Amino acid sequence: MTIKDIIKRKKNTAYIILLGIVIAACLWSFIYAGILTKNFKNKIKDQTYANKEANIENLLITETKEGEKLWEMYADTGRYSDTDNMVILDKIIGNLYKEKAVKASFKAERGTYNSLSKEIILYDNVVIVNDDGTNIMADKIDYKGKDQDITAEGNVRIEKPDEAILFGGKAVLKGDFSDFHIEGRTKTQFYM
Repeated sequence: MTIKDIIKRKKNTAYIILLGIVIAACLWSFIYAGILTKNFKNKIKDQTYANKEANIENLLITETKEGEKLWEMYADTGRYSDTDNMVILDKIIGNLYKEKAVKASFKAERGTYNSLSKEIILYDNVVIVNDDGTNIMADKIDYKGKDQDITAEGNVRIEKPDEAILFGGKAVLKGDFSDFHIEGRTKTQFYM
């Protein structure tokens, strides 16, 4: 064996030892990182499945009962969070149905929909137009379902075509729009 062979052998041994050290260091790093991040990963996993959120454009929400459409609502954008079961909506238009026909149409700048209680609250420049031409304008309208009263609040204006225009602070309407009463300081203008 020559000196060159001995040096070559020692170099190879040194490379093998160095490679072994690098591999051992990498394995130790991966194992240690796994131990450090185990709880962090579990927390992220729990939060991901427990708190679902979605931002949606061109959103359509519809409620049906026994195959019959009760209402539908379209929004330019919507944000949903399952922590409070609430959908926050922007630029809304929609329809309320009765006997498979549109009973009333509505629009609003903003609103919310609670997916558990099925309550719709409309805000800012809210307008509802009934199929008989009666229209309601308000700052806020709360719709809890077709069998529940509808509450309108803030700068309420109710127009019954060819009859009267009523103004007030608050109005309560039957869910089917058959009757209403207006509260607070009121003003009425009759058609002649």
